[in-house]
Formats: sequence, structure tokens, C-alpha cells
Amino acid sequence: MPAVAPSALDSTLLAQRLRELAGQERDVQVEFLLHLEVFDRRRAYVEAGYPSLWAYCLEVLHLREGAAGRRIQAMRVLRRFPSLEGALRDGRLCISTVQLLGQVLTEENLPDLVGRAAYRTKAEVDHLVASLQARTAPRAGLRKLPDRAPAASAPALPLATVHAGPAEPQEAIPAPPAAAGGSLPPTVSALPDVPRPKTRAETRAVSESGWSLRVTIDASCKEDLETLAALLSHKIPDGDLAAVLREAIRCAIEKHGKRKGAVAPQLQRQRKADRDPRPSAEPAAPTSTIPAIVRREVWKRDGGRCAWVAPDGRRCNSRWQLELDHIHPQALGGLSTLENLRVACRSHNLLHAEQTYGREHMDRFRRESASERTGYAGAAPAAIQQGLWAT
Repeated sequence: MPAVAPSALDSTLLAQRLRELAGQERDVQVEFLLHLEVFDRRRAYVEAGYPSLWAYCLEVLHLREGAAGRRIQAMRVLRRFPSLEGALRDGRLCISTVQLLGQVLTEENLPDLVGRAAYRTKAEVDHLVASLQARTAPRAGLRKLPDRAPAASAPALPLATVHAGPAEPQEAIPAPPAAAGGSLPPTVSALPDVPRPKTRAETRAVSESGWSLRVTIDASCKEDLETLAALLSHKIPDGDLAAVLREAIRCAIEKHGKRKGAVAPQLQRQRKADRDPRPSAEPAAPTSTIPAIVRREVWKRDGGRCAWVAPDGRRCNSRWQLELDHIHPQALGGLSTLENLRVACRSHNLLHAEQTYGREHMDRFRRESASERTGYAGAAPAAIQQGLWAT
């Protein structure tokens, strides 16, 4: 039966149809989350050539950053608490409120918090969460500031007397019409293009031992910061901005402190700590069997990005948690040559290992590594053990 056009329905039927569609939309959202959970659990995005579920949602499902983030987080909350499915389907909760509640939900408080958050707005649920879990500082991140339009591009009204004190909101005053020929009236002149005053960095205490840093940076500095976060992605897997900045500051102190004499060289500090006046004659053990010159050439050739190519020909190109991967595994006779090495993100390096050794073997290896807290050392297959990018 052909669908009836909304304009053909009276108000009562139109309202009824809207309620039906809202229910269907909620059902579709829940089904999407359930499918997304299985997709994530299987790590199917890796087989499709993407380093993360986030990248897959953006590039294949064409979700925007906010929508992708809300759905991924809501999916993970639903994974922990499957009973929330009913509240999502009947509208008591939505994706945004489930995402917020996930910060404080436990099996014990689940019924109470769902009841208190039912049919509440996002702002109300956010306040509920904050009342249960205090926040001490703004979330770290980067935000693009709006560009300032040139002052000379628009006419300006005569300036009124400026009074001291806080500014009050005022109604917008329309610009006067232009005179014949497009020139401004004689009483109106364009202000000169005054440079924007440089914003000062602000460090503000948020607790006894914590501070919030606010600073404005340019595009080049932002790119450098993102590159550093990618290079440190093994050491700082969550990309925590505070940890990245601390590492950069420590490296800068180490470099410039030596030059200024404020910091002793590392070797000198080590000797002092060991109470050994002379260095050991034993050479340091190599950290990898892959020559440094080969590492640099592989990195340069692959552009510092994951070179994994999916069956459909799409290259991953991730810059996060990069490692060196032997195309023909070293344990099976593969050599550490330029032709047999490629840059791969950790997800695709692990996928290659699963394809080589089997998923069951790699799952067992990961469980043993997690229980022993030894990372990849010792029991790691050669494809992984020799494939780590030195950090």
C-alpha cells in the first residue's frame, strides 16, 4: 500500500503517525547499537582495513564525530548492562543519556538511576551524573577558535562614550544605508584593521595538586602536537594530552638543561645512582634485530602511516600505535629487509599475526600476556616480538 503523504493527514492522524515513527526510530537505533557491538567484538573493522571502530564509523558509515562518539560509548554501556535495551526502546533513555549514565552505572544502582533519569533531558541527566561524580577540571582537548573577520569589511557606527564596568548585552543596531555610488555617509567611517591582542596562556588551579591549562596555538603547533601524540601512542595509548605535554616538557628540559648546565647528562646521573665511577665495558644489548637505517627507510617509504591494504584496495593510513610488520613472518624465515617490512598500526599487525598463527593462538597469547603483565616480551610470536616499532 503506498504511503500517505503527511499533508493528507489531519492533525490527529499526523500526531499518531509521529508517535509511531518515533518508536520505530528508537527501535532502529537499538538495533544499530546491537549490530555495532557484535561488529566491534569481532574487530571486523580491522579486516575491512580500518585501524579502529571510530575510523570505520566516520569513513564508512559517514557519522560525524559527535554522533560516532555517542553511539560507540552508548554501545559499550549497553554491552555492560543489556537490560538498558528496554529503556532505550520505550524512550525512557536515549543514546546521549545512556552515554552519560555509563560513567556512574553499576549493577546495584542501575534500577534507581534509570528511574531517576527516565524521560529527562540531557542537561538534567548530566547534572544527575555530576551530583554523583564530581568534576574537578575541564576535559583536555583542542578546539579551533573562530577566525576574526577584518574590521574594515563592514561599516562601523560612530563610537559612543565608553563606560567602565562589565559589558551588558545589547540589541543589534542595523548599519546605516550606503549613499549613492556605494560610499558610506560622511558621519560613518571604517575602523582600521587592528591586530587581535595576543591571548595569554592561563594556568588555573582546580584542586590542591591539579591545574587546568588554557592556551591558544596556531595550526603548525597543533599539527606538531598531533604528530607527537601519534609518535607516543605506544607509551601513551589513550593519547592523554596532559601526558603528551609532560613528555614534551621533560624532553625539552633534558635537551636544554644539558646545554645550560642545569641538568646532568644521563650517563653521569646513572653512574652516580649506581655509585660506579667508571662506565661498564659491556656493550648495551640491541633492542631489535632490525637495523636502524632499515627502520628509517621503511618509515620514509610508507610515509609514517599504516601501509595495510584491505581486500578492496583501501589503505589504512593510520598514524596511531605504529609498528614494523614483517610481511613474510620472521619466524617462518622472513628477513628484516626493506622489501619485507612495512609500517602497520597495532590493529593490523595483530590481524596479520592472527592470519599467520590463528586467532585462537593469539587470543591465548593476549590472555597470558595480560595475566603476567609482561606485554609482548618472551612468549610473543616472532611476527609480533620483532615487529614492534622502537619507542
